[in-house]
Amino acid sequence: MEWGILIGVLFIFFLFFVGIPVFVAIGFGSMLILILTGSTHLFPNLGQCAFEGLNAFTFLAIPLYILTGDIISRTGVTDALLDLASSLIGSIRGGLSATVLLACGFFAAISGSVASDAAVFSRITIPELEKRGYPRAYGGALVAAGGATAVLIPPSVGYILIGYVLNISIADLFLATILPGILVVIVMIIINFIYVHMRGFESVGTDKQFSFKEVVLNLWKAKMGLVFPFIILGGIYSGVFTPSEAGAVAVAVGTIHGILTRKLSLKDYVETLRSSAMVCGVIMPILAIAYFMGQTMTYFETQKLVLKTLLSITENPVFLIMIIFSIVLIFGMFIDLVPNILILGPLLLPVAVEIGMDPNHFCIWFMFTLAFGFITPPYGFNLFVVSSITGVSIVEISRRMIPFLIAFFITNVIIVIWPGLSLYIIGK
Repeated sequence: MEWGILIGVLFIFFLFFVGIPVFVAIGFGSMLILILTGSTHLFPNLGQCAFEGLNAFTFLAIPLYILTGDIISRTGVTDALLDLASSLIGSIRGGLSATVLLACGFFAAISGSVASDAAVFSRITIPELEKRGYPRAYGGALVAAGGATAVLIPPSVGYILIGYVLNISIADLFLATILPGILVVIVMIIINFIYVHMRGFESVGTDKQFSFKEVVLNLWKAKMGLVFPFIILGGIYSGVFTPSEAGAVAVAVGTIHGILTRKLSLKDYVETLRSSAMVCGVIMPILAIAYFMGQTMTYFETQKLVLKTLLSITENPVFLIMIIFSIVLIFGMFIDLVPNILILGPLLLPVAVEIGMDPNHFCIWFMFTLAFGFITPPYGFNLFVVSSITGVSIVEISRRMIPFLIAFFITNVIIVIWPGLSLYIIGK
């Protein structure tokens, strides 16, 4: 039976590498596992599991948060957030690149979508970065790293999924990741400043001076972008509505704002719905089929098998953490967010609990490690997104990614050795 599971998993990876769509690869791999283990009587469960995988009120939050991000990017809120970030730190040399990272963090607190964050800021910031003396490849690396914060800062689609799959409070996860999310942005900004000064970037200077009046003015202009996180998170933590209902309220507020300011025409709104539906059309089939694979793994008690295997290698908590980190990092480089959460999350949580890690702490660290994988060469997901938009090769962007890999690694280490950073705010 163990060999049947192993061969099935390897077959899934083979299908990934030859370019088969993720949900098809997972589906065929799951069926192969059932065939090799003599459990073909479970085939009829495929349709039922696919339905049950999507038939959850919690998952309504996913298309709603994606739609919210698309709406605000079309109503000028993104530009306002960028102006606010620029007025705060743009007057310092290296401030433009730091502004991009800070604005990515602001936008991440609204959109919850890695691809949206990276795509939006690639288009509007890289040309300006080039004018100020930054290599285009560094601009791409900057945006790819900043965009990865969308999976780390609440509200994040990733925390909705992992909270549902592991039966952990999504509201607690949103709250627990606030400080780690802020930390990773701060660390990236600091290392970016050091790197920019070492390399002599932003050679075309600016006579821009810090102005408190400008900060206040841009703060007012960006009020809608700052209001969204309060609507979503404030409503959830106050008990007024659930994460899914919060997404619906955010969509309604964004739509009303766009109409009243005349920045969202009917044509724009239809296009926004179409683009959001396309993103959801990629996520939802994966979600449905990955749920079937998750049920298959549960049926064969694969979680116990993984726990037994890893403990047979070592019982040292430090080494086990390093093994988990390596597994999640590698999977994050090759596979999208959804299958990683649905498959790896349930398999690795028992190992983390065995070494004394709190489930909430594990989820935060797990997501940060996945995000690390998104920007790790040569197959990091964000590298492909930014490369396709900028026209810069993945190899060139990867060469400029080193400062941000260092920043993510430092943050990852702090999170795993300091559980209180995540747990204190939720009283654990």
